[in-house]
Amino acid sequence: MLVGLVSQMKWLRRLLAATVVVVLCIAVAQARTGEVALTVTGDEGMAEDLKSLTEQLDKDQPLNGDSLALLQGAQLRRQRIATALRSRGYYDARIVATVGNQPVEEASALDAIEQTPETDKTRFVFDVATGPLYRVVDLAIKGPPEVVGYPGLDRSKLSLGPGKPADATLILATEGEILNQVKDHGYALADARREVLIDHATHEAHVTFVVEPGPIARMGPVRFSGTEKVDTNYLQMRVPYEEGDLYSQAKVTALRDRLTSLGVFNAVRIKPATALDANGELPIDVELTDRPARTIGFGLSYETIRGFAVNGFWTHRNLFGQAESLRLSAEVNNIGEGNVLQDFGYGFKIDFRKPDWWLKQQDATANAAAVNEIFEAYSRKAVTLTLGLDRIFNEHWRGKVGVSGEISQVTRYGITGHYKLIGVPMQVIWNRANSDVDPTQGFRFIFDATPYADLVYADPFAILRLTGTAYLNVSGDGRSVVAGRASFGTMPGGTAANIPFDKLFYAGGGGSVRGFAYQTAGPRDAWNNPLGGASVVEGSIEFRQRIGKSFGAVAFVDAGSAYTPTLPDFSQLAPRVGTGVGVRYYTDFGPARLDVGFPINKREGDAPFGLYVSIGQAF
Repeated sequence: MLVGLVSQMKWLRRLLAATVVVVLCIAVAQARTGEVALTVTGDEGMAEDLKSLTEQLDKDQPLNGDSLALLQGAQLRRQRIATALRSRGYYDARIVATVGNQPVEEASALDAIEQTPETDKTRFVFDVATGPLYRVVDLAIKGPPEVVGYPGLDRSKLSLGPGKPADATLILATEGEILNQVKDHGYALADARREVLIDHATHEAHVTFVVEPGPIARMGPVRFSGTEKVDTNYLQMRVPYEEGDLYSQAKVTALRDRLTSLGVFNAVRIKPATALDANGELPIDVELTDRPARTIGFGLSYETIRGFAVNGFWTHRNLFGQAESLRLSAEVNNIGEGNVLQDFGYGFKIDFRKPDWWLKQQDATANAAAVNEIFEAYSRKAVTLTLGLDRIFNEHWRGKVGVSGEISQVTRYGITGHYKLIGVPMQVIWNRANSDVDPTQGFRFIFDATPYADLVYADPFAILRLTGTAYLNVSGDGRSVVAGRASFGTMPGGTAANIPFDKLFYAGGGGSVRGFAYQTAGPRDAWNNPLGGASVVEGSIEFRQRIGKSFGAVAFVDAGSAYTPTLPDFSQLAPRVGTGVGVRYYTDFGPARLDVGFPINKREGDAPFGLYVSIGQAF
């Protein structure tokens, strides 16, 4: 009996194995693959978009499986292409999708797929004619006159208007713009519905928005949740409005910006209530996700002549529970340019910031550093301490003021000068650029002024510098940008002879005139060592082009020089000019850049090119 049972079990195992083999063979036999041959006539830009759409579908939902799966995949692609065309304003587009000359919408298409050998790819042919682009002929906005009439609603700020394409993205964006304007006038619960009438005879679209403003609302209490590390009583101080103020969307945005700028949260989610409270106010709930308080990081940069630099830092973003930040950093530079450790430059820095000190939007700062700098123009050992205030007046204006102390030894030609300086650094920033990291439009002006008193030589002097940058969004979407920079600096009442060498102006390098080594675009001595000057002038123009999602390319021309007198003397030295190209890799924290610059009017001792690797745009 036992022998028979064992025999039966062996037979069952063999039967099961055979069944699995058969099923696998059938599955392999039924695993077909397909491909789409896409031809688009009409709008070239739309053709590229449809090609990208089908390529993305091939990645996300590849054509494979049995015959029915292939057919359903092809039908999905036809549907997605039709939707894309209509959403862009092509309402008369023609799409012919076939397999084996059979339309994919008909049952005969399944037979055509079955007739294709299983080892061959099934070919789906898509012929698309975009047809004419429909345009908006009129835009109507209905609602209470005091809400939808000017100046309550400024139509010049809307994306959509007569003559624009009947693009679904534009229509939806315009709906959002209308609601934002209405909400900015206190109608927090405003809603809108859209009506789009398509006239196929004239290829025109009639767009109507009906606005329902709801009641006037006022800013209500803010309730914080989610954070376990930041004092919520302190966060209430960051709220940029008073409870009971007239509601505006801009105030909600300012609240988000105030919280995000602290740098202690990974996420800030603002949820206005869906109804007013008994006081006619709109409560706002803010959900916060804490960011890790401590961070450690490392960096690497390279510049021709100066060599490599490596740096590391440790940061605590929330030292005492009210977003106080402490950053310890160190850098070693001039690597590869000397033979012994004494040829290395280094720096150790401590930076502390206390936000909202005494007043909202006023930060107290403290900075201490010990440095050993090795340059062609001089070498410097120094210990510095700076205490200051950093105040944001509004979204466009910012000011800084402080007091600094410095003890330094500066050496040139083997002669060392000892300095004890007291300074009052001041800075005013007028910023209308749309980003601090990678601006694509707007402008920014920065004025720096620092008077110094020299406690050793009793020679006071001052350093003044004005720098302006501007950005032109050529393409409209931020992918093609023309950027310009101009800078002028002077030391009124001073000369290059009575000012410490490290405080003089120098030009040349990655943030100045690319193509020339750091500090070399200016007066030199008989051995081609930079001398620096009491004035400087610089200018740059750069074209930036995004390529794909993460890459970009730039072409630039830089010019500038330092000069011995307090005003540039072009008869002494013509501005140095450099030109070149670069690549960018865009990350969440800003672009990484690699630039190659070539000197146009180089002098004896200048390198044939300069290579610059760093984080962030050149300006």
